[in-house]
This record gives sequence, C-alpha cells and structure tokens, in this order.
Amino acid sequence: MGAIYTSAAFREYARAQVAYADILLTKHSESALSLCRCGRLHPCDEHRHWLEMRTHFRQFLVDEQYSNEVQQPHPPNPTTNDLSTPDDLA
Repeated sequence: MGAIYTSAAFREYARAQVAYADILLTKHSESALSLCRCGRLHPCDEHRHWLEMRTHFRQFLVDEQYSNEVQQPHPPNPTTNDLSTPDDLA
C-alpha cells in the first residue's frame, strides 16, 4: 500500500515538487529563435510536463500561502447611532 501523508508531510512533498519543477523549467526555458535550451522547439514536451506538475502541486500550497498573507476581516462594530435609519423610526 502507498504511504498515508499527513497534511504537513504532503505540503512538504508538494513544496519539493514545485521546487524541482522550477529547476527543470529553468533548464527548459526559451533560449533563442523559439528554441528550448534542450534544442527542441519551445515549449518542448519537458517544459509542458513540468509546467503542469508545478501547477498541480502549487494548488495544494495556495491556502498555506494566503493564510500567512491575508488577514481575515473583522465583523463591524455595532454603533449606537445607525445612520441608515432615521432616529424617529428606530
């Protein structure tokens, strides 16, 4: 049977896969005249594959990235004088 990953272990695996894909995407980047650094037309099959792999594993890291950057909005504080209703109707 396959290994059962905990959330932390899977995120670490996903981070490693994204880093590995970034390295290979650099090796298969466009060099000149629409050619890949490997000599084939850009984007080559390797470039497409690693772009898909990076996209796939990055989706598991999105919530982690944004949870550190985005602050959750606080509910508004109720005021004693609501300006949306006239005083005589309240």
